[in-house]
Amino acid sequence: MAKSQKQKSRILILARIFREETDENHGLSLAQLEAHLSEYGVESERKTMYNDIEALRSYGMDIVTDKQARNTTYFLASREFELPELYLLANAVASSKFISKRKSIKLIRKISAMAGKYEEKKLTRQITVTDRVKTTNESIYYTINDINEAISEGKKISFLYFNYDEKKRKVYHNDKQPLVISPRALVWKDENYYVTGYYDKRRKHADFRADKMEKICILNEKSYKDPEFDVGDHCNRRFSMYGGRRTNVKLRFDNSLAGVVIDRFGLKTHFTDMGSSFEIESEIDVSPTFYGWLFQFGSKAQIIGPPGVRNDFRQYAEETLKQYIHKSSTHMGFGEDLHYSPSTAE
Repeated sequence: MAKSQKQKSRILILARIFREETDENHGLSLAQLEAHLSEYGVESERKTMYNDIEALRSYGMDIVTDKQARNTTYFLASREFELPELYLLANAVASSKFISKRKSIKLIRKISAMAGKYEEKKLTRQITVTDRVKTTNESIYYTINDINEAISEGKKISFLYFNYDEKKRKVYHNDKQPLVISPRALVWKDENYYVTGYYDKRRKHADFRADKMEKICILNEKSYKDPEFDVGDHCNRRFSMYGGRRTNVKLRFDNSLAGVVIDRFGLKTHFTDMGSSFEIESEIDVSPTFYGWLFQFGSKAQIIGPPGVRNDFRQYAEETLKQYIHKSSTHMGFGEDLHYSPSTAE
């Protein structure tokens, strides 16, 4: 860059120096600021420095003058993102399963750089990505971008959808033919990103893991939009993004589980007081995921109705219990013919 061009960029370079080199514990004197500018090949006089600092303040940069005895320093007191906010963002990236390890590290570095070089070191040192469960789909950024674009333009998308078999090989749905949906929303649930949309082939709304989608193509075809479909309601009644049959279920819980039930169903859920317990009614996509959630509470939770769901849950529990009953046992009821040995139990 020519000298004259560098001089024109002086105030931009000075702003960069304040962002990268200063914070409330690390101020720079005018002489030190001049030295940093000199490293960029930019010369500056004392009067010009005062004018540039005032111009940056007028622009909105929170540059503070710290006068101590004969030593006066300047530093950037606040930024677009405060340090706790950057920690939150970096931790969210580190814990996100749908972002690959390589991209997580790269993104965390960019987030950390906004803190200035001194806090950046602390932040990157405290955020750990190693050994976390991460997707291997490196194209996830582009997938999310294409889906957002399709939603914004009201267009359908086609894509390949896969899962893994026991040998960790990709197994494609629909005989490796593209699926076509009308994307409605991107939903963060169960630690994964899902695309909720109207699935043309089955004529209903369905959910697809974003990190298991490949070869996204935005079609030149207007997407179908059901005016009665509510994304929030769709997500709240599902215990996983792979739902079952929608059913109005009556449940009874011990009073000690009130907080858990509110976390799951929300504060607006009506509690019917039963003394030491309470009952609720809610529309639920009944599935093994729902049964598994309920099973963890043991005798403190119970399905009251309908009878079909109650019987299905009992069968689910019995089938699970079979795996822990001695092979010679002929009874499959709860707690019958169990051969438990503390020395061999896992």
